[in-house]
Amino acid sequence: MVASSVGGTRVYALQLLNELVALRANWTFFLYLRAESEMQELGQLAQAENVRARVVSGRPNAWRVQMVLPSHLERDRVDVFHSLGFFAPIRWRGIKIITVHDLNFMVTSRNWLRGPTLFRWLDLRLQAVASIRNADTVITDSDSSREQITRLLGIPRDRVRVILLAADPFFSQSPGEEDLAGARALASGKPFVLFVGILSPQKNLLTLVDAYARSRLPAAGVRLVLAGSDQERYATTIRDAARAAGVAETVDLPGFVSRPMLRALYRSAMCVVLPSHGEGFGLPLVEGMASGTPILAANRQAIPEVLGKAGLLFEPDDPAGIAALLDRVAEDAVFREELARRSSEGRQRFSWRRTAEETAAVYESAVARRRR
Repeated sequence: MVASSVGGTRVYALQLLNELVALRANWTFFLYLRAESEMQELGQLAQAENVRARVVSGRPNAWRVQMVLPSHLERDRVDVFHSLGFFAPIRWRGIKIITVHDLNFMVTSRNWLRGPTLFRWLDLRLQAVASIRNADTVITDSDSSREQITRLLGIPRDRVRVILLAADPFFSQSPGEEDLAGARALASGKPFVLFVGILSPQKNLLTLVDAYARSRLPAAGVRLVLAGSDQERYATTIRDAARAAGVAETVDLPGFVSRPMLRALYRSAMCVVLPSHGEGFGLPLVEGMASGTPILAANRQAIPEVLGKAGLLFEPDDPAGIAALLDRVAEDAVFREELARRSSEGRQRFSWRRTAEETAAVYESAVARRRR
C-alpha cells in the first residue's frame, strides 16, 4: 500500500521509508503492497536486510484493509502499524499510527462528488474517519492540518503530532543536459509557468487557466505547463476551459512526468504556481525551493505555513490578482531574481532525515505508553 499511492502521498511514503530503514537498522520493517507488480516501485528499498515486503490483495479497499491485512499483521508479529495514508485495520489490537495529510475530503467535499472520485470519497468519509479516530497517534504535516483534525474529528490535540515533510535531495542536484532539453521541448522551447500536482478540482486549476489567459503571458509567448497525473480524469475539463479562454494552444498537460524530467522542469520554469484551495503540506513548494525556482502560491490552509518567506502568496479566487502577479514575475527580472533567492534560502527548513527521526520517536513513544 506504498507504491500504489500517487502524487505527494507516494513521495511521502517512499522518502520516509528510505530514511527510516537506514535510521533504524535494528528494526524489521514489513511493507504491505497491493500487488506483486509494485515490488519494482520500491527500488533498492525492497533489497534492504531489514525490510520484508508482502502482498496484501483483495478488493474493495475496505475488505483488504479491515479483513485481510489483520491476519498478515498477526502472522508477522508486528508491534506498530503505520498507515502512510488514511486507512488502518480497526479490529487489529496492536499499536496503530496513521498519517493524515489533510481532511479536504471533508472540507471541500463538493470537489469529490463526481463519478471518478465518488467511491474514493465514500471510502475516505467512512473508513478513513473511523481509522483516524481509532488510531493511537495521528501524524500530520502542518499545524493547519492538526487544527482540521482536532476540530472536525474531535481528536485530542495531544494525540496529533505535526511532522514536516521535505523535498527529495534529488531536486537539489543539477539536471542533465538531456533532461533540460526535454523540458524545453515539452514547452515548445518557450518560457513557461509550472504547476505540479494531481489534476483535480481541489488544485484550483481552472482559476489558474483563467488568470493565465487574463495575463500578458500568452501574447508574450510564455506557456503554462500543468504537470501531473490525470487519475481523476479532469484533464478534459481543463482543456475545455483553456479552449474557452482562447489559450488552448499555449497550455500544456504532459501528464505524469519522470523524476528527472520533473527536476528539469522545476529548474527551467519561470516560476512555480500552486493555486490550490488547500494543501495539508504542498510538496511542490519544497521541491521548488530545492530547485531555487520563484514560487507563487495560494493563501490557504498549510501553504502560508510551509512557504514562509520563500515565495509570495495570493488569493486563490482572484484571477485578476494572480494574472498581475504572473505579469510582474515575467517582466521584472530583479523581482524574479529576488523570489529565486528567497526560494533557495527556504530549503534549509526541511529534511527527510529529520522527518524520519521524529516519526521513529512517535513509534517509540507509542510503544512506551502501551507498556505502562
